[in-house]
Amino acid sequence: MDKRNNKRLIKNMVQLTSFDGFAKQLIENGIDDSVIQDAGFNNALSALQKHGLPSPKNEEWKYFPLPTLLKQSYIPASVGKTEFSPSSFQPYIEQAIHVVIVNGFPANLHELSVIPGLEIVSSKKSGDHLSDDPVKNPFPHLNRLLSQVEILIRFNADYSDNRPVHIIHVLHGQEFSPIIISPSITMHIEEGIHAFVIESFHAVKLTDALVNTAISIQAEKGSEIHHVIIEENLRDIVQIYNCNSIVKGNAKVQDHVIIHDSNAVRNTITGSLVNLNATYNIFGIVSANGKSYVDNHTIVDHVAPHCESNEMYKHVLSDSSTAIFNGKIFVRKDAQKTNAYQSNRTLLLSPTSTINTKPQLEIFADDVKCSHGATTGSVDEEALNYLRSRGISRDVAMNLLTEAFIGEVVQKIELDSLRSHYEGSALLSNKA
Repeated sequence: MDKRNNKRLIKNMVQLTSFDGFAKQLIENGIDDSVIQDAGFNNALSALQKHGLPSPKNEEWKYFPLPTLLKQSYIPASVGKTEFSPSSFQPYIEQAIHVVIVNGFPANLHELSVIPGLEIVSSKKSGDHLSDDPVKNPFPHLNRLLSQVEILIRFNADYSDNRPVHIIHVLHGQEFSPIIISPSITMHIEEGIHAFVIESFHAVKLTDALVNTAISIQAEKGSEIHHVIIEENLRDIVQIYNCNSIVKGNAKVQDHVIIHDSNAVRNTITGSLVNLNATYNIFGIVSANGKSYVDNHTIVDHVAPHCESNEMYKHVLSDSSTAIFNGKIFVRKDAQKTNAYQSNRTLLLSPTSTINTKPQLEIFADDVKCSHGATTGSVDEEALNYLRSRGISRDVAMNLLTEAFIGEVVQKIELDSLRSHYEGSALLSNKA
């Protein structure tokens, strides 16, 4: 790299250790001055200037490798290459509406303008208010500063297409690294409409990056959305994913998280049940190996009465991998007749793998049914020996038992083609 390019590289980098001069850094990166003047931008910037990004002393982030992350300077991602075929990425759902997003920028919206009732547009971020606590999770505020566009997906009243919408996040390397990628998506499901959305992340020629995604879902009265988040094979990046769902009366939101063979993943997923008879479900599968870190924080907030939530996470950990599960259920004072259930189970395949689990219930109502539980253990040796006595090798027997362990969550996937993709050994590190 010659000196001229080196100077340009240093100038274009942003620092995450302090936000006092952050607006100036963005202007030097070519961000339009009108963005800097926006009220939502300045609210997010003020929060970060006051609180900064968390340290390991922050209970919400104590296990995640943040110090290494924050030592680096980053180049905000640009549009770059946009010509990608959806079929080149797995899982590929042939009968789907494919939305390709490259480094946070839409790449094929012009192809999607003729689907009745489905509106997908790109716009500049503007005057939005972030509900996330900037002390516990400041990364949506960082996304607000760095995401140059927001993708709006609206399932309108005349939407009747039964195909899933597959959002393919292409994370593409650029001339210089490390880069920071900031996808931002808002989904709105109109009253009575049903939708199925898949998000999958795919690294292409990318060796060093921070991906900080912010997703917002609003499910109107009587609507239903199934939302699958796939974070696979992200070996050379850090993935921070934030999703906040508002569930209105008689509506249902179901999140399904699949994490496999990824280096460092932190998910913060929130569901708020704000009107009568709302339902929020979240199911998760974590398959981790090597020295990976997978950190899942979930928040289920029962605001209104007569609502229901179900949560189930299963972890399969091998080698020296570390997983964190922190699941909170809040039942507000007026949320009588709440049904809320949480389960977290972990299978340790190695003596050097680790799970840190913290299920939490905070109940301020007196007429509720709530439970939570967490179990951790190794493979059942009696079952393993039984299979081996039938002539099955140890590796195959281990896989069969592991498949059975996670199979309960795989079966929760309500799209046949996607469920079939993950049945069997697809999520196992050892596919013997």
